[in-house]
Amino acid sequence: MADARKGLILDAARVAFSRLGLERTSMREIAKQAGYTVGALYAYFSSKQELLSALLEEMTGRLQTAVLAARPPKGHPEHMLLARGQAWLTFFISQPHDMELMLYLLAGIGTQRAQADIGRRVHSQIRKTLEPMGEALLASGATPGQLDGELEALLAQGVGLLMAQDTNRLQAPEQSPEALFARYLQDLLNRYQAEVQASVTGAADKAAAPQVDLFR
Repeated sequence: MADARKGLILDAARVAFSRLGLERTSMREIAKQAGYTVGALYAYFSSKQELLSALLEEMTGRLQTAVLAARPPKGHPEHMLLARGQAWLTFFISQPHDMELMLYLLAGIGTQRAQADIGRRVHSQIRKTLEPMGEALLASGATPGQLDGELEALLAQGVGLLMAQDTNRLQAPEQSPEALFARYLQDLLNRYQAEVQASVTGAADKAAAPQVDLFR
Protein backbone atom coordinates (compact mmCIF):
# COMPACT_ATOMS: atom_id res chain seq x y z
CA MET A 1 0.00 0.00 0.00
CA ALA A 2 2.83 2.38 0.87
CA ASP A 3 4.54 1.69 -2.48
CA ALA A 4 1.24 2.27 -4.31
CA ARG A 5 0.78 5.60 -2.56
CA LYS A 6 4.34 6.63 -3.33
CA GLY A 7 3.71 5.76 -6.96
CA LEU A 8 0.57 7.90 -6.94
CA ILE A 9 2.51 10.83 -5.48
CA LEU A 10 5.26 10.46 -8.09
CA ASP A 11 2.66 10.41 -10.88
CA ALA A 12 1.08 13.56 -9.42
CA ALA A 13 4.52 15.19 -9.21
CA ARG A 14 5.16 14.49 -12.90
CA VAL A 15 1.85 16.12 -13.84
CA ALA A 16 2.53 19.14 -11.63
CA PHE A 17 6.10 19.55 -12.89
CA SER A 18 5.00 19.29 -16.53
CA ARG A 19 2.34 21.96 -15.97
CA LEU A 20 4.22 24.42 -13.78
CA GLY A 21 7.88 23.55 -14.27
CA LEU A 22 10.29 22.12 -11.71
CA GLU A 23 11.18 25.44 -10.10
CA ARG A 24 7.64 26.69 -9.54
CA THR A 25 6.10 23.42 -8.36
CA SER A 26 5.67 23.26 -4.58
CA MET A 27 4.95 20.31 -2.29
CA ARG A 28 1.53 21.86 -1.69
CA GLU A 29 0.78 21.75 -5.43
CA ILE A 30 1.91 18.11 -5.64
CA ALA A 31 -0.26 17.19 -2.64
CA LYS A 32 -3.23 18.88 -4.27
CA GLN A 33 -2.65 16.99 -7.52
CA ALA A 34 -2.37 13.68 -5.63
CA GLY A 35 -5.47 14.33 -3.52
CA TYR A 36 -3.50 14.34 -0.25
CA THR A 37 -2.90 16.88 2.45
CA VAL A 38 0.58 18.37 2.61
CA GLY A 39 1.10 16.59 5.94
CA ALA A 40 0.26 13.24 4.35
CA LEU A 41 2.68 13.97 1.52
CA TYR A 42 5.52 14.60 3.96
CA ALA A 43 4.90 11.19 5.50
CA TYR A 44 6.26 9.69 2.27
CA PHE A 45 8.75 12.31 1.11
CA SER A 46 10.48 14.60 3.59
CA SER A 47 11.29 17.28 1.01
CA LYS A 48 10.96 18.28 -2.60
CA GLN A 49 14.59 17.20 -3.07
CA GLU A 50 13.81 13.68 -1.83
CA LEU A 51 10.81 13.47 -4.15
CA LEU A 52 12.89 14.63 -7.09
CA SER A 53 15.54 12.05 -6.25
CA ALA A 54 12.88 9.32 -6.30
CA LEU A 55 11.72 10.54 -9.71
CA LEU A 56 15.32 10.50 -10.93
CA GLU A 57 15.85 6.92 -9.73
CA GLU A 58 12.71 5.76 -11.55
CA MET A 59 13.75 7.64 -14.67
CA THR A 60 17.29 6.23 -14.76
CA GLY A 61 15.83 2.73 -14.46
CA ARG A 62 13.78 3.31 -17.62
CA LEU A 63 16.79 4.87 -19.33
CA GLN A 64 19.01 1.90 -18.50
CA THR A 65 16.40 -0.48 -19.90
CA ALA A 66 16.19 1.52 -23.14
CA VAL A 67 19.98 1.56 -23.58
CA LEU A 68 20.38 -2.17 -22.92
CA ALA A 69 17.57 -2.95 -25.37
CA ALA A 70 19.36 -1.13 -28.22
CA ARG A 71 20.88 -3.41 -30.85
CA PRO A 72 23.12 -2.64 -33.85
CA PRO A 73 22.06 -3.53 -37.40
CA LYS A 74 22.27 -7.25 -38.11
CA GLY A 75 25.75 -8.24 -39.18
CA HIS A 76 27.39 -5.16 -37.64
CA PRO A 77 28.21 -5.98 -34.01
CA GLU A 78 30.91 -3.29 -34.07
CA HIS A 79 28.13 -0.68 -34.16
CA MET A 80 26.90 -1.52 -30.66
CA LEU A 81 28.43 1.70 -29.30
CA LEU A 82 26.51 3.75 -31.86
CA ALA A 83 23.23 1.95 -31.16
CA ARG A 84 23.46 2.33 -27.40
CA GLY A 85 24.67 5.91 -27.55
CA GLN A 86 21.83 6.94 -29.82
CA ALA A 87 19.33 5.14 -27.58
CA TRP A 88 20.64 7.10 -24.58
CA LEU A 89 20.28 10.48 -26.30
CA THR A 90 16.95 9.67 -27.97
CA PHE A 91 15.45 8.71 -24.62
CA PHE A 92 15.86 12.25 -23.32
CA ILE A 93 14.86 13.99 -26.55
CA SER A 94 11.67 11.92 -26.77
CA GLN A 95 10.94 12.47 -23.05
CA PRO A 96 11.35 16.24 -22.51
CA HIS A 97 10.13 16.14 -18.91
CA ASP A 98 12.76 13.53 -18.05
CA MET A 99 15.38 15.69 -19.76
CA GLU A 100 14.24 18.74 -17.79
CA LEU A 101 14.41 16.78 -14.54
CA MET A 102 17.93 15.54 -15.26
CA LEU A 103 19.27 18.96 -16.28
CA TYR A 104 17.56 20.66 -13.33
CA LEU A 105 19.02 18.25 -10.79
CA LEU A 106 22.49 18.38 -12.33
CA ALA A 107 22.41 22.15 -11.79
CA GLY A 108 21.46 21.59 -8.13
CA ILE A 109 18.72 23.13 -6.01
CA GLY A 110 18.50 24.67 -2.58
CA THR A 111 21.54 25.73 -0.57
CA GLN A 112 25.06 25.67 -1.97
CA ARG A 113 25.85 22.48 -0.04
CA ALA A 114 22.63 20.84 -1.22
CA GLN A 115 23.50 21.81 -4.78
CA ALA A 116 26.86 20.07 -4.55
CA ASP A 117 25.42 16.94 -2.90
CA ILE A 118 22.58 16.63 -5.38
CA GLY A 119 24.83 17.36 -8.34
CA ARG A 120 27.24 14.58 -7.31
CA ARG A 121 24.42 12.10 -6.75
CA VAL A 122 22.75 12.89 -10.05
CA HIS A 123 26.08 12.73 -11.88
CA SER A 124 26.71 9.28 -10.41
CA GLN A 125 23.28 7.96 -11.38
CA ILE A 126 23.36 9.32 -14.92
CA ARG A 127 26.94 8.09 -15.33
CA LYS A 128 25.81 4.54 -14.51
CA THR A 129 23.40 4.62 -17.44
CA LEU A 130 26.45 5.00 -19.73
CA GLU A 131 28.04 1.76 -18.51
CA PRO A 132 26.53 -0.31 -21.37
CA MET A 133 28.40 2.01 -23.73
CA GLY A 134 31.53 1.31 -21.73
CA GLU A 135 31.11 -2.38 -22.47
CA ALA A 136 30.81 -1.57 -26.16
CA LEU A 137 33.96 0.57 -25.97
CA LEU A 138 35.92 -2.30 -24.42
CA ALA A 139 34.70 -4.58 -27.21
CA SER A 140 35.89 -1.98 -29.73
CA GLY A 141 39.43 -1.94 -28.35
CA ALA A 142 39.45 0.50 -25.43
CA THR A 143 41.43 -0.57 -22.36
CA PRO A 144 39.98 -0.53 -18.82
CA GLY A 145 42.38 2.32 -18.05
CA GLN A 146 40.90 4.44 -20.85
CA LEU A 147 37.30 3.72 -19.94
CA ASP A 148 36.77 6.19 -17.09
CA GLY A 149 37.90 9.19 -19.09
CA GLU A 150 35.89 8.14 -22.15
CA LEU A 151 32.67 7.74 -20.14
CA GLU A 152 33.15 11.18 -18.58
CA ALA A 153 33.68 12.63 -22.05
CA LEU A 154 30.56 10.86 -23.33
CA LEU A 155 28.53 12.23 -20.43
CA ALA A 156 29.81 15.77 -21.01
CA GLN A 157 29.12 15.53 -24.74
CA GLY A 158 25.62 14.12 -24.27
CA VAL A 159 24.56 16.55 -21.53
CA GLY A 160 26.00 19.49 -23.48
CA LEU A 161 23.97 18.58 -26.55
CA LEU A 162 20.82 18.15 -24.46
CA MET A 163 21.34 21.57 -22.89
CA ALA A 164 21.72 23.08 -26.36
CA GLN A 165 18.56 21.27 -27.44
CA ASP A 166 16.71 22.52 -24.37
CA THR A 167 17.59 26.14 -25.17
CA ASN A 168 16.83 25.76 -28.90
CA ARG A 169 20.40 26.55 -29.90
CA LEU A 170 20.58 23.76 -32.45
CA GLN A 171 18.42 24.67 -35.43
CA ALA A 172 19.81 23.12 -38.62
CA PRO A 173 19.20 19.36 -39.24
CA GLU A 174 22.93 18.70 -39.56
CA GLN A 175 23.36 20.31 -36.13
CA SER A 176 20.70 18.22 -34.43
CA PRO A 177 21.78 16.56 -31.16
CA GLU A 178 21.29 13.14 -32.77
CA ALA A 179 23.52 13.97 -35.74
CA LEU A 180 26.25 15.55 -33.63
CA PHE A 181 26.26 12.75 -31.06
CA ALA A 182 26.34 10.11 -33.83
CA ARG A 183 29.36 11.88 -35.34
CA TYR A 184 31.11 11.95 -31.96
CA LEU A 185 30.42 8.25 -31.38
CA GLN A 186 31.58 7.32 -34.88
CA ASP A 187 34.82 9.27 -34.46
CA LEU A 188 35.39 7.53 -31.13
CA LEU A 189 34.74 4.13 -32.68
CA ASN A 190 37.02 4.89 -35.65
CA ARG A 191 39.84 5.91 -33.34
CA TYR A 192 39.81 2.69 -31.35
CA GLN A 193 39.40 0.54 -34.44
CA ALA A 194 42.40 2.31 -35.99
CA GLU A 195 44.45 1.69 -32.84
CA VAL A 196 43.55 -2.00 -32.87
CA GLN A 197 44.41 -2.28 -36.57
CA ALA A 198 47.74 -0.50 -36.05
CA SER A 199 48.54 -2.85 -33.19
CA VAL A 200 47.74 -5.91 -35.29
CA THR A 201 49.73 -4.59 -38.27
CA GLY A 202 52.69 -3.74 -36.05
CA ALA A 203 52.69 -7.19 -34.51
CA ALA A 204 52.51 -8.81 -37.95
CA ASP A 205 55.38 -6.70 -39.28
CA LYS A 206 57.47 -7.56 -36.26
CA ALA A 207 56.81 -11.26 -36.71
CA ALA A 208 57.63 -11.09 -40.44
CA ALA A 209 60.91 -9.18 -40.03
CA PRO A 210 63.93 -11.35 -40.91
CA GLN A 211 66.17 -12.29 -38.04
CA VAL A 212 69.77 -11.13 -38.18
CA ASP A 213 72.37 -13.90 -38.04
CA LEU A 214 74.83 -12.55 -35.47
CA PHE A 215 77.41 -15.28 -36.25
CA ARG A 216 78.05 -14.42 -39.93
